[in-house]
Order: sequence, then C-alpha cells, then structure tokens
Amino acid sequence: LENPFRGVTPTRLIRYTVDIQNKRLATFDDGSNHKVLTTRLPEFPSIPRDISTRRHRYIYPLVARKKVYVDPKVGGLGGPVAAVAKINAEDTAKNQYFSFEPHEFPGEAILIPKAGKNVSLPLEEDACYMLVQVTNGKELKTDVAIFDVEGDQAFQKGPILRFPLPVFTPHLLHGSFAEGVTFDFVES
Repeated sequence: LENPFRGVTPTRLIRYTVDIQNKRLATFDDGSNHKVLTTRLPEFPSIPRDISTRRHRYIYPLVARKKVYVDPKVGGLGGPVAAVAKINAEDTAKNQYFSFEPHEFPGEAILIPKAGKNVSLPLEEDACYMLVQVTNGKELKTDVAIFDVEGDQAFQKGPILRFPLPVFTPHLLHGSFAEGVTFDFVES
C-alpha cells in the first residue's frame, strides 16, 4: 500500500514582504525573496486582532511537539500538532515553544491584549494572554490553558492558568470566538 502522505509537502511558516514601490517581493539580506520562520509543521497561526494586516513581529501557531525534519522534496508528514509557539519573525533564534503531553492536542489560539496595553505599538506587541483549548485524548477531557506571552522567556514556562471544562469537547482545529456573542439555551 502506497503512503498517502508521500506527496504532501510539510508546512513551514514563511514570511514574504511586498515591495510596493517596485511592485514585487522584497529581497532579504541573504538575497532570497522569503524568510523561513519555523519548520516545526506550523498550522493555524494567530496574531492579536488589533494588528491584523499590519507589520508584526510575533506569530503564534500550533506546531509539532518537537523539532522534526521532513524533506520538502520527499514529502510526508512529521507528526501531529501538539505544541504552541511564539515565533519571532525578526530573529528566529528567539522563537519559543511549549509542548503539551504526548496525548494532548491544542486547538487554534486566540490572543487577548492585556488591560492598558496597546499591541499596535512595537514595544507592547506581545503584551497579551493566549488562550488555547487542549484536548486530552487519553482521558477524554478538555482544558483551557492561558499563557502570558509577554517577554523573551515568559511563554516557554507554560500556562499561567489551566482549568478543565465541565464537559469533554472533541479536538478543535479552529477556534470559535466572536466578541459580544452569547447564546441562551432553552432546556426542553
């Protein structure tokens, strides 16, 4: 039986910059027109809503639990996303990662600016809390984990708060968040 994932190209997070004046992709210091930010199979990158479509330094994707190498020319997958990352688009040596247990899988993250902070300012861009739903496939439980992502070392310490939801919810790849929307459920 042929491997169905053989032709799948592993994901990488890549930054392109548009040179509007010359109507082309900008060139980086190494002469290329792109910059690889991480190869840990990133999926569902998030940034604070207030800086969407604006220049930003930090990106928060779901990633593989540990560093994997999958040759893009060969294809195939390297494993499920079971970690979260704080990617520094200006200096990838400062990327931070937090891995959950092997049987735990995060869903798409949401970033919430801290009270009194303005994430559209470069020095306050990471002044956020990150909320992520974590599915425990072994015990069929679901938690919400909250990370303080501000600063160079805060993120990789792990969640500042983690609490169980009252019911198990299946693994969600995408978050479901809408400001100001609530539902009243009528029991029948």
